Amino acid sequence: MSSVSELNSPILEKQLMSASLKNTLQVGDVHITGLSDGSVSFDPRVLFPEESLEIWEPFYDRFPEYFSGQFFQNNLGSFVFSSGGKRVLADSGFGPHGDMLGHPAPGELIADFERNGIGLGSIDTVFLTHLHGDHVGWNLREDLPERPLSFPNARYRVHEADWKHFTTDEMLSDPLRGEATNRSVMPLEAQGVLDLMDGETELAPGVTAFPTPGHTPGHMSLLIASNNERSLLVGDILGSPMQATETDLHYSPDWDGPMGIKARKNILDQAEQTNAIVIGSHLSYPGWGTLIRWEGKRYWKVL
Repeated sequence: MSSVSELNSPILEKQLMSASLKNTLQVGDVHITGLSDGSVSFDPRVLFPEESLEIWEPFYDRFPEYFSGQFFQNNLGSFVFSSGGKRVLADSGFGPHGDMLGHPAPGELIADFERNGIGLGSIDTVFLTHLHGDHVGWNLREDLPERPLSFPNARYRVHEADWKHFTTDEMLSDPLRGEATNRSVMPLEAQGVLDLMDGETELAPGVTAFPTPGHTPGHMSLLIASNNERSLLVGDILGSPMQATETDLHYSPDWDGPMGIKARKNILDQAEQTNAIVIGSHLSYPGWGTLIRWEGKRYWKVL
């Protein structure tokens, strides 16, 4: 049973038809392409240390693409939003930086740009939802010895609260926590291509960034609103599709656990109330779906 009567919505029907064909989605005048840096498999107890593996068993049939045995098979998604002659890339993946959570990271994003016929130079804005390493890894061309900017014509944009948090002396000097920032973020400032945001900011017609702190101090999401159609890019508010249902679980990557849970519930409520498609970096490829209600619980349903 749907909570938003999506089966009777001609707008959502059009979006579903577009999404079902390939890794593209149309929201009003905004065209969205789902890209991927590949996927990594890992023990879910790394991210949910307080939970046993059994808690995920009810989701095996609902999300078969998300499980490799009892392990998560986690997508490393990025998204290109085209609107009004502008192209915005949301997040740049993990990059070819060895292991992620103890498993090899494929680093496929640049190749996926090529597969989709999107030129790196066509990107006007690289919007970083936050500064964790799996969202900034291809800011530079790590596959080239000179390491030039991956998106040479783009401004790179992030919330100033994340910049302040991740660039303290303590964070930068930490071998683990500072690695990605030193490698993939600090060069942006040095090259003069980094812009800081402090609140709601329009990045392209119909594409607006807004603060959703909790996962990190400056985590941001995107509202895509055009011609009475809506979608929400939630970044890492949802680190897996199961969190749309199990919203209260302690998620170890969250900077502030209670704030992260509040942000999760708020944005899911917003999406449900406005009939918005929910897009997430670590949701099942290509990364978007609808919210439904089943037997008193809310679920994210892949398109």
